[in-house]
Amino acid sequence: MSKPGFRIHPMPPRAPAALVDSFAPVMTPHISDSMNRLCGVVGLKRYNTSGKLVGLAFTVKTAPGDNLMIHKALDMAGPGDVLVVDGGGDANNALVGELMGSHARKRGIVGFVIDGAIRDVAWFHDFPCYARGNIHRGP
Repeated sequence: MSKPGFRIHPMPPRAPAALVDSFAPVMTPHISDSMNRLCGVVGLKRYNTSGKLVGLAFTVKTAPGDNLMIHKALDMAGPGDVLVVDGGGDANNALVGELMGSHARKRGIVGFVIDGAIRDVAWFHDFPCYARGNIHRGP
């Protein structure tokens, strides 16, 4: 039985950049088909209007409406990473918005996948972001 509280697991070895870059021209449905359609979060909305999100997943699991571990992940993730957040699918409070997005962009993080809500929707116009929904209320 695991202890309650926060856990940060060691990072696995990073995939070579050339391998990650090789996915950029491939259509997402083709990747899904190659993986027997067994992976991925469904029901997310795209908030950016152009570009493709390609990078290594830096995963975070958090309680609905709680973005503390997302702040930690933003400091740990590196250039080319995609922050993938399991927020329990809750859309009552936003987990990220313009301030955290700006911080992510400055650190070289290439986008967000949030199973939860975001805020400051207009900011995500040119920063890749997929989320369950959006709401004005913060975490």
